[in-house]
Amino acid sequence: MQSAPTPHAVSPCDLRTVFRSAAADYGFLQVFFTTPRKFDLGRNRFNLTADAPTAYPWANSIAVLVYPYAPFTADERIPAYYIASNRAYHSAKKLAEALTAAGIHVEKTDIPVKMQLEAEGIGIKCRNSLIALPEFGTRIVLLTFAVREIPPETLSELLTVLPSLNTRQSECGNCSLCMKACPTGAISENGLTTERCMRLQMETAQHPDSVRAMQKTFIGCEICQYACPRNAKIPPADTESFRAANGDEINLNDVFNLKRLIIGDAAQARSLVGRNFTGNGKLTAEAIAFAANDSELFLSLRNEIFAAADSPFDAVRDAVRYAAAVEKKRGSRF
Repeated sequence: MQSAPTPHAVSPCDLRTVFRSAAADYGFLQVFFTTPRKFDLGRNRFNLTADAPTAYPWANSIAVLVYPYAPFTADERIPAYYIASNRAYHSAKKLAEALTAAGIHVEKTDIPVKMQLEAEGIGIKCRNSLIALPEFGTRIVLLTFAVREIPPETLSELLTVLPSLNTRQSECGNCSLCMKACPTGAISENGLTTERCMRLQMETAQHPDSVRAMQKTFIGCEICQYACPRNAKIPPADTESFRAANGDEINLNDVFNLKRLIIGDAAQARSLVGRNFTGNGKLTAEAIAFAANDSELFLSLRNEIFAAADSPFDAVRDAVRYAAAVEKKRGSRF
């Protein structure tokens, strides 16, 4: 019996097919094989790898993996992106193992992926700094692998494999919906002012009171994405019968129940959105802020909120202070 060919004996097109097929099994519905590049990142606040050719001299390409996700409805507090991001992260680890077993050497990278796609001419950069793709809008998680055996694709080669990318997308033009929707005024015709972006101000457990008063979802803000017309046709996910990564069907409304989170029962929610995003009482502090901003919720959860004043976490105790201040201000109106 003839043995299977080694990866080096297989054509790049065949290897790309193997890679894309494996990626799809783990939820990455599009893969772009791009040229390793060096970028000037200036401050580089996220410690990204700016010089891929130097960091990965063995890599012939950078594979950009696209993990689309369905949002929840605009009135949900549950963070669709962060649940998808956590799932994509774990799926990428499994994909890397599968590709290695298939003879394709990959390594997960943290490059400036939006700049990478811009340089390749893939997608549209929106005013809110997010990349939109024709089929998925901005509702995507983007991850990257350095790849040894597969060379970059030209744009014409990529369009042959993924013709949907050829769908004509206009620039933002005169559309100002995200600019009008942003509660902090972080988005303008010139793009995003990161220092004012609420999502970036919500990265840690401790938030300014101004953010607590405006937050709409746990973990980070998605207001501009709900406003964007590119996302208008994406059907929302069902929070009551959500399929977890292990296949279990769970009710996200129960997992992110405010009372449950306020009393500190956040383990299941943390497992869904990622423990690295939710340390130091982050979900409990945000749940307290949500309840404080709604007079009826506050009255129903007042005892639980003030019991959290004994929390070991600074952010939670500060959220209780915020709730007390909101209650006092609300009482002064009557």
